[in-house]
Amino acid sequence: MKYIDANMFKNGIKNAVANLDVNKDLVNALNVFPVPDGDTGINMFLTIKSASEHALSEDSDSCGDIAKALSKGALMGARGNSGVILSQILRGLSQGIADKKTIDVSTMSHALTSAKEVAYKAVMKPTEGTILTVIREIAEYAEKSHRKFDNTVEFFKACLDVGQKSLDNTPNLLPVLKEAGVVDSGGKGLMVILEGFYFGFIGKEIDYEIAAPVIEPTINLEFDESIKYGYCTEFMIHTDFDDLDLLKSRLLDFGDSLVCVKNDDIIKIHVHTNHPGKAFEIGLEYGYITGVKADNMRLQNAEVRARHDDHIKEEMINPGDLEHKENAFIAVAAGEGIKNLFLDLGADKVVLGGQTMNPSVEDFIKAVDSINSNNIFILPNNSNIILTAENVCDVSDKNIIVIPTRTIPQGIQALINYDDSLDLNTITETMTKSLEEVKSGAITYAVRDTVIDGREIKKGDYMAIIEKDIVASDSDRYDVLKAAIESAVDEDTSIVTLFAGDEIDDATLEEDVANLSVAYPDIDIESARGDQPVYYYLLSIE
Repeated sequence: MKYIDANMFKNGIKNAVANLDVNKDLVNALNVFPVPDGDTGINMFLTIKSASEHALSEDSDSCGDIAKALSKGALMGARGNSGVILSQILRGLSQGIADKKTIDVSTMSHALTSAKEVAYKAVMKPTEGTILTVIREIAEYAEKSHRKFDNTVEFFKACLDVGQKSLDNTPNLLPVLKEAGVVDSGGKGLMVILEGFYFGFIGKEIDYEIAAPVIEPTINLEFDESIKYGYCTEFMIHTDFDDLDLLKSRLLDFGDSLVCVKNDDIIKIHVHTNHPGKAFEIGLEYGYITGVKADNMRLQNAEVRARHDDHIKEEMINPGDLEHKENAFIAVAAGEGIKNLFLDLGADKVVLGGQTMNPSVEDFIKAVDSINSNNIFILPNNSNIILTAENVCDVSDKNIIVIPTRTIPQGIQALINYDDSLDLNTITETMTKSLEEVKSGAITYAVRDTVIDGREIKKGDYMAIIEKDIVASDSDRYDVLKAAIESAVDEDTSIVTLFAGDEIDDATLEEDVANLSVAYPDIDIESARGDQPVYYYLLSIE
């Protein structure tokens, strides 16, 4: 193809989402640290999915218009470092395509170069051996080789081949990747997305359907409180059986809302029933079944009701009706205890998020819009969320200041050091400087066998992390906790605070505090319920 038109471009976007969806677990598994923060695939998927929803709803035959919508959607849905960097790559692509109706070889080359430049600008200290390296080497090849091609799809495939070689080489650029025996997860995610684009360009469809964006009704919301048949059941029967009336009558014996249609040798079944297994068994009598799905509609209904109730509560509070504050704070946290602690310290909003659940730009914007203040500080409390928070500055009319808190203890320390008598610049400087006064640690578990910095770690072992370093691993949780504190304290340490996760009960917490108080008589061992997932303990060392 000499050029890519709007239909091909949209098909590429659709298949990019599909390809990452079916491969996101593989991308997750490539995270080099064995802690359960393998969320690169999820973050990139949620980002590209948000991008696709905007792009595919764009009613235009111009690739430039579709690319702009793609960029906007990516920014609003970007999650985590990998998602934000992906959004910047898509932003660069959009700028390169600009007002072009179709994409030829020259435009594609320019778009890839623009993607590289925008992505690198978004990262303060670019690290080679990552997604950035992959897009850079693709762009460099495109820039020097595009004149050799007159077929845009063939040119794009050649760029993909270069990208794959770049990805395969990432372990040679980052020792931690080589040590763990993996390629870069972000780079892999990018290649999966680009591969999906290529599939779409050549007309190869991935067995996947992107759901249309859900438009929530705003009036006359009614919920069915007594659902007769609880499971929305779907499957396909591969068969030469033709008597659909007989099949329908058998399924209607224990269900309703039946849809039964045949196309060639496939019968598509949709039925609401309390016995999905019976439906599947009937299907198996006539052939083999695929695409099996059974959703619990009672649970879905309860979730919708809960979301609706929460929405109503939010809607009842008009930010303009709230007392205006000169300065306000948004913190990111997971766990009811941690959330309440931030609120007690003066945070105005707590956005749900954490190591494995990163909020999007849109999540932050909703929080920003709900606060009656011109100056809003954001405490990301996770290094993986800082880029997302910084992107809020580009889309909000309010003055957004991001304090680069990388841990929950740093976020707490920042709020403790807030002094409203100071001017805005001094407040920012004071809070940022205070982050140096606290060390952060965590006790979690390994999700797979690996070797990190020469330390052999077994799947299921407890692990102690101080700042970014794994300092201990063992099958005994208390020994790992004690080793973490031993590695972090010094002669200036006065307080160690333990924030207990949702898997640590009160009795265990009391026992651990008592034992540590004996082990460290000169240090105050304090504790609080954090109820955070993933981490048995979060540690604050002051």
